[in-house]
Amino acid sequence: MSQSLLLSKKERWIYIAVAAICMVATFPGRTQGLGLITEFILTDLHIDRIVYGYYNLAATLIGALFCIPVGSMLDKYGCRKVLLLILVALGVSVLCMSVSNGKIFFFVSLVFTRGFGQSALSVASMTLISKYFPKEKLGFAMGVYSVLTALFFMVAFGLMGMALTHLSPVRFSWSDHLISFAHWRVAWASVGVILLFVCVPLVLFFVRSSAITPVNEENNNIDTAEYQKSISYSRAIRTGIFWVFALSISFFGLINSGIALYNQHILAERGFDAQMYYFLMVLPLPFALASNLGFGYLARYVKITYLLAFSLFLMGLLKFAFPFIQSAPQVYAYTIALSISGGAFTVLFFIIWADVFGKRDVGRIQGFAQMMSVVASAIGPIFFAYSKEWTDSYSPAFFVSGSLTLLFAIAACMVKIPTKAH
Repeated sequence: MSQSLLLSKKERWIYIAVAAICMVATFPGRTQGLGLITEFILTDLHIDRIVYGYYNLAATLIGALFCIPVGSMLDKYGCRKVLLLILVALGVSVLCMSVSNGKIFFFVSLVFTRGFGQSALSVASMTLISKYFPKEKLGFAMGVYSVLTALFFMVAFGLMGMALTHLSPVRFSWSDHLISFAHWRVAWASVGVILLFVCVPLVLFFVRSSAITPVNEENNNIDTAEYQKSISYSRAIRTGIFWVFALSISFFGLINSGIALYNQHILAERGFDAQMYYFLMVLPLPFALASNLGFGYLARYVKITYLLAFSLFLMGLLKFAFPFIQSAPQVYAYTIALSISGGAFTVLFFIIWADVFGKRDVGRIQGFAQMMSVVASAIGPIFFAYSKEWTDSYSPAFFVSGSLTLLFAIAACMVKIPTKAH
């Protein structure tokens, strides 16, 4: 890694914004993004709904493997080159999906969209902050990054919704043949164009080509001693704290993905209608954003394992409480408390790796953790579906997840933070 000058205050804000935009650029590879065009895909390509579910599961699991090599590349070549490579590959993958007609071609493009989007670009986006910010500023930077990411995602989903509502099919003649592109294909292709002609130049112009090692804020010199004291990847994945954080946050992703997919049905089981479901999609946002900032700030002063333990205890208690909810005020309180816990999880996942293990191998470490999170998220809907099928209720899934979450909380209280190498 080559040395370079300390980022100026202006550059720091630019890097946070660019990293947030890159995280939002993962949108076509995420379940929520693909969900916007799922019905159109099923109709146009004549794919059975269950088969499509298996397509997505396989693509997610294969795509999760992209995290490992990308993490190594980030540590070896720096963020700029790897981000450019991923954004170009994702843009091309999205464009290919927009013109796919056969099931095999669609599945291949889905694998690459999942792999470069949900997996690889997520790791690169987080690493852009982890690599370039000193430890004492990392918590607040990740808090702001989390807030911007949430706000930008809202804009992205809103614009995509408008595009799918208002765009018309595109028709043109080619060799005496009339070619027509459905409106969803036009909207999806537009995402690919934005990736190639907006996001790529953004990284090209605003991200430095060299990597920045940790700095000493008092004299603006590169603190190479601190950089060398970083814990290696091979040692990091043998520590208890890595597995406590990686498994607990992956389990959070598992629970979250299952609830997100079946939440309307879950709420109906408790006696709430669709109107409540839509309201609860909006209610937690300000509390989650405040939690992002608050826990990002607290990470500078409070031991990070204690913050994780608090979040896990809160979430575990909430999971136990949900099956007993019967009134609107109760579900409001549950949703707000859950958003605070979830906001904490999000920012802690971003902070932990560079904070505990240092910056030298943080790309590989984050890549491995992200792979675990992606795999767990793919399993979540299956976990909740089997709970409903076997017991005719989602309550057992909540009781099991609550119990395991509390066990993770106890582990977080007991685990030790390793001493960095000298």
